[in-house]
Amino acid sequence: MRGLSKQTRGWGALLLGGLLTLACGGEAELFEDNASSQEDVEAGLHGPGNQGPYPNWSTPTFSTDAQVAEDGNQFFVAWSDGRPGRFYAARVSKNGRLLDPDAIPLNPGLRPDAYFHATAFDGRQFLVVWTGDSSIFLTRVNRNGTLDGPPVTLFTPTDHQPAGSPGIACHDRKCLVAWIGFGGTATGAVRGITLNTAKPGFDVQEVFISNQLSAINSYGVAVAWSHDRYLATWTDSRFGGQDIFAARIRRTGAVLDQDGFVISAAPGNQNFSAVTATKQGFFVAWSDARNGTADIYGARVKDGTANVLDPSGIPIATSNTNDITPKVASEGHQVLVTWSALTADTGRVRGARVKLNGDVRDRHGFAISRGAAARQLVSGNVAYANDKYFVVYGRAPVMDEPPYQVTVGTRVKQDDVLDIPAIRISHAPSVEQFAP
Repeated sequence: MRGLSKQTRGWGALLLGGLLTLACGGEAELFEDNASSQEDVEAGLHGPGNQGPYPNWSTPTFSTDAQVAEDGNQFFVAWSDGRPGRFYAARVSKNGRLLDPDAIPLNPGLRPDAYFHATAFDGRQFLVVWTGDSSIFLTRVNRNGTLDGPPVTLFTPTDHQPAGSPGIACHDRKCLVAWIGFGGTATGAVRGITLNTAKPGFDVQEVFISNQLSAINSYGVAVAWSHDRYLATWTDSRFGGQDIFAARIRRTGAVLDQDGFVISAAPGNQNFSAVTATKQGFFVAWSDARNGTADIYGARVKDGTANVLDPSGIPIATSNTNDITPKVASEGHQVLVTWSALTADTGRVRGARVKLNGDVRDRHGFAISRGAAARQLVSGNVAYANDKYFVVYGRAPVMDEPPYQVTVGTRVKQDDVLDIPAIRISHAPSVEQFAP
């Protein structure tokens, strides 16, 4: 994995999963989208709409791996644009206005490439962590969009290299960052650090979440905070197939479930896990191949325990498409699950709401991505603030042309998509001009 370029590694994690699940034999499904009349005038990746301003820098950027966080009043999107060291962000207001049309450079000194990254709000600033070379790096961004100093090296492991997509969650200036080890003596171990952004040097402490050498790098780690602890989830092969495991970690770094506990070990492979906090604990979603094609399943974890309330999983999306890369967010009383629905020649972003009792409100899901672009795939995560969810995804004219795409986002309230066309966040003139 170290021999691959950042561009290849980023797209490999997403598109390889899609190609593998397409091999399961899924048939194309036609969605009946109740789209508004605005869709009819959208020209490919861009249309008249009401957005202003648009991204306006002149250099084309081919964005990948967009991640989103929120501070209760605005959304913060960070992405990699596929060139060495190039790493940007932009804020979107609660009303859907792009606040940084020139983009915020997160790696202005061209520190090591941002292979994979994650973002969170620590109560004061936005944090972006990434794996690069052999270390974990951090960029801090103030709420007004200015950098709080240059990127810093947070942590350099001595027995492995960080790999896959890291996870981060914060509460009151204290955070957990988790990743999967690669190389050395810890390939397949789940490792992490706690940090305190209010202290000089961040008071970084290493955390050994799972010493089993069975976690799979490609799918990374997801992390969330609820009440008094974190939950980290990952894909694990200790039973032979791919299963979803999790571990609870206190804010001190104490691991309550050393080596993790099972979220799902159903037949077939389970991967691409995501986790969010609810008023009753945590909700975990994943892509599940127990039925032959990839479906979306979820499970609740009871507050304060390792008790999985849905050991067989909650079926959320079980259509004939291949459904991968679920992302989740909660306003407390329900969860929005989003995912990428793949056919042989299209990718679409869909969503469904799940109540805290496990009932799925949208049994057939609803369309989130709109327009003519063939490839529309959900990115890093989804956030909730100001009574609305914010879903970020990539759009491109054809399925097989990574990384030529733009990053867009849309606000969602209940099952209503509020931004049609979606809010354009990144800028790729070659795609925007020639999209069908």
